Amino acid sequence: MPLLLTSNQLRGRGLTAQAISRAVSSGDLIRLRPGFYVDGEARELNRSQRHLMLVLAANAALDRPVFTHASAALIHGLPDYGLPLRTLSMAAEGSSNRGRSSRVARFRSVPDLSTVVTSVDGLRVTNADRTVIDIALSNTRDTAVVSADAALNRRIITPESLAESLSNSAGRRGITQARQAVALVDPKSESVAETLSRLVFLDHGLPSPQTQVQITNEHGIVIARVDFLWPEFGVVGECDGFGKYFNGRTPLETQEQLAKEKDRDAELMALGYRVLHWRWRDIMQPDRLSARIRKVLYGAPCS
Repeated sequence: MPLLLTSNQLRGRGLTAQAISRAVSSGDLIRLRPGFYVDGEARELNRSQRHLMLVLAANAALDRPVFTHASAALIHGLPDYGLPLRTLSMAAEGSSNRGRSSRVARFRSVPDLSTVVTSVDGLRVTNADRTVIDIALSNTRDTAVVSADAALNRRIITPESLAESLSNSAGRRGITQARQAVALVDPKSESVAETLSRLVFLDHGLPSPQTQVQITNEHGIVIARVDFLWPEFGVVGECDGFGKYFNGRTPLETQEQLAKEKDRDAELMALGYRVLHWRWRDIMQPDRLSARIRKVLYGAPCS
């Protein structure tokens, strides 16, 4: 909120309408919508943060509208993977599911909207279950599963409430693809990369692993909690996100984390497990990743 500037605030700082216009032209200010601006440094914000700036401006300008779909997903703190964030998504109570779009927003008319509206940080928004289903109805399978996994893992929805919301959406456009996506969710998934890895396994015919498994040594002491485990093959899979080692850590702390990871892998291998690591760039090359995993599981050569 502190980044948001209104025309009145800018005039209070002594800027005339002409000065505001010049600041927008020079890039010192960014115009979000009529009467609402943000400092030009906001260009350094990531795509989710920029979208949330648009949300705040629309909320102030339109007297607390109801945010839906991708906008609602961000307000609920869900990942932005695959979400269309160029325009806002908003809704009002209406007799049928109809929509109209402008350059900056899409407005939908939604029957019984009030039954699925909640408040998050002062913003009116579709509840988490409805938001996840809306994403599943209107986006790709991968985006839908990522959103549902995250919502379940953060416990802002439950499997039961998600199933009920899906049932209540029967007859809506995209319901078949939504059902298919919801059938693939895993509440244990702790990141976008883990969810996408699991979908790579599915798409390439690999055996489904157990997820988030604690492995103990011969004394019953937990030595590792691994992302994926294929117990029948004795293979551990670890999806290493960039933040796993670097986010908020000093170079020394990063080295210590990497050393702990190496020691943990050694303990796992001493127990007879084979350990395979992959990163985000590997997930973006699913054919190669699946071939690597298949080689480790079956000992077959990579194609």
